[in-house]
Amino acid sequence: MQDKTATSGVVLGASAFAAAPAPARVPVDQSRGITPVEKLSPRRQLKLAVTRISIVLATVFTARYFYWRFTSTMNPAAKVFFYAFLVAEVLSFVESLLFYFITWNPTHYAVPAPIEGRSVDVFIPTYNEPLEILRETVLCAVNMRYPHKTYILDDGNRNEVRELAREFDCGYISRTERTHAKSGNLNNALKQTSGEFIVTLDADHVASPELIENTIGFFADPKVAVVQGTQDFYNLDSFQHRVNWHTRAGWQQQELFFSVIQPGKDRHNATFYCGSPGVLRRESIEQIGGFPTESITEDMHTSLRLQKKGWRVLYFNSTLARGLAPQTFTGFATQWQRWGHGAMQVARAENPLFSKGLTLRQRLCYFASLYFYWMSYQKLFYVLTPIISLFFGIFALVSTPLQYASYFLPYFLLNLACSILLQGGFRNFMMGEQFNLLKMHVLMRTIGGFFKKDSLFFVTPKARASAARATEVFLPLLLLVGLAAALGAGLFRIRQALVGGYLFWALVVNIFWSVIFIVMIGGVIRRSLQRKELRSSYRFPARLDVRMKVTYSDQSGAMVVREHFARNLNRNGVSLTLERGITQGTPVQMELRLADQKIEASGKVVRNQAYKVNGATRISSGIKFEQISTRDQDEISKYLFWRIAPQEGRLLHLTHNSQTEVETL
Repeated sequence: MQDKTATSGVVLGASAFAAAPAPARVPVDQSRGITPVEKLSPRRQLKLAVTRISIVLATVFTARYFYWRFTSTMNPAAKVFFYAFLVAEVLSFVESLLFYFITWNPTHYAVPAPIEGRSVDVFIPTYNEPLEILRETVLCAVNMRYPHKTYILDDGNRNEVRELAREFDCGYISRTERTHAKSGNLNNALKQTSGEFIVTLDADHVASPELIENTIGFFADPKVAVVQGTQDFYNLDSFQHRVNWHTRAGWQQQELFFSVIQPGKDRHNATFYCGSPGVLRRESIEQIGGFPTESITEDMHTSLRLQKKGWRVLYFNSTLARGLAPQTFTGFATQWQRWGHGAMQVARAENPLFSKGLTLRQRLCYFASLYFYWMSYQKLFYVLTPIISLFFGIFALVSTPLQYASYFLPYFLLNLACSILLQGGFRNFMMGEQFNLLKMHVLMRTIGGFFKKDSLFFVTPKARASAARATEVFLPLLLLVGLAAALGAGLFRIRQALVGGYLFWALVVNIFWSVIFIVMIGGVIRRSLQRKELRSSYRFPARLDVRMKVTYSDQSGAMVVREHFARNLNRNGVSLTLERGITQGTPVQMELRLADQKIEASGKVVRNQAYKVNGATRISSGIKFEQISTRDQDEISKYLFWRIAPQEGRLLHLTHNSQTEVETL
């Protein structure tokens, strides 16, 4: 549906494209019109086989467990509690079954040979994102290898963005009204452009040079409407990341969705188009009337409408662009609130469970995605259970300890093993559960989107931001206090219970879960209240493969030349780690050696920070660039996003392994 709002769009110029050489690729035979596929490596095949066996065993022992629960565990003294907890357990396993169904047989695709001579438009919608972040997105977009036109879709009508478009010789499209927010912005651009294919990039998503080149070949299949790439992020210190730089292991809260769930959904043509990075066939978008405007998650809504029309929405598990993840809990919560509210709006508008056009498998996949948000209430009840039991001395079931262990432990441990295998390890599983508990109250509020037609579109904060206020995590804090008090009550009760009896073991089980919940919720609450962002733009923190020579005068006037590796580099500054720091305020001359070029700049030391390395104190001297050419700043940005970010991305083992442990067929 086209946006019929009156607009005053202005299009300036045509975009540039890079003439850099294409990467080596495995030739793929497309003579039969078949999408090129890959098979799993022997290691991944073994892991998938073990996972499937575990899923079958978990399902069998879950059925055994629930038969026992329904027939032998009634607590006549607390019937309402018994049935409520039983329903919560059943709902939890329904969620697990849907997860197992989706992830049973994920797809894997090889890079297809590109189809030549097609016209491609690149859309970068923006509203109020910082100009510096937008500049880096535009810089990398115009330098993608496949010929294309890049357009900045400026809903903020900012003069500085118009000038940015002129500088890069790319298109500029604006509106006088912001009706329907992002979807209206995209629809406005559709009217004023003509490319056969459209790439959509968020304002903070920097594209890899091969983005179009590696995806355009999928459209040789005339049924493919969208190719969605992996949504990854370059700021590994964000609120939703956990990175151990010593063990070189990392985790990211959205890894499970993009590395496990999306490939699984793709088997059933139930993949979500996630906006960025995505490539779309214009014909398919026009057939559904443009980007939907009835929800604030136009990307998910677009996928559903296309799939109902019989189009293929394909997921290509490859990181072809990296964005800026929320740096604070506030940004994280804003994002999840928008996603959840929009998902409920899509459910109300499209009714994916019963409307025509979808297969049974697609309906199940969409049901699973919507069910996830409603399960926040079930998780709340799980956390409340030990609080109720330890405070009031009532329990959700009655059983002997031996019988309980014989039924519960196989059910629990097998389902736990499945989750650990699918999520890439125990640490990943625990991190995921921690964040599920933290965002529980956010997801509970999103259910309102099912009943409320209109909702404001809030952009996720991208720059400086303060830590969360206590009121923003009030429910998790309240639960933490309740769990701590219940733990105290439980420890008091257990001292009076007969050791080895029913009451003793019932208290032990609930004390155990209260401790688990305290540890899990307490850790993420602490991070929420402490994590803030002081910088206006991200700096890559690790020691980079960039040698740096610094020349300056010391306090005696003598000229000093130091050469080390650069750290904390971005287009505005850098740091140098030394045994003795450079005095704050000292002017310095710098020479940075990137892969194939030398960059010269002058600046000033603006801070010194001491830290310990193997027991020795080192000083990090932060330097702000004062004189450096814009061209050299852009070269620094491209080097960081195209070389350093992919290197650091390997720390996210689930993402990296899911993309590399394959063999071309």
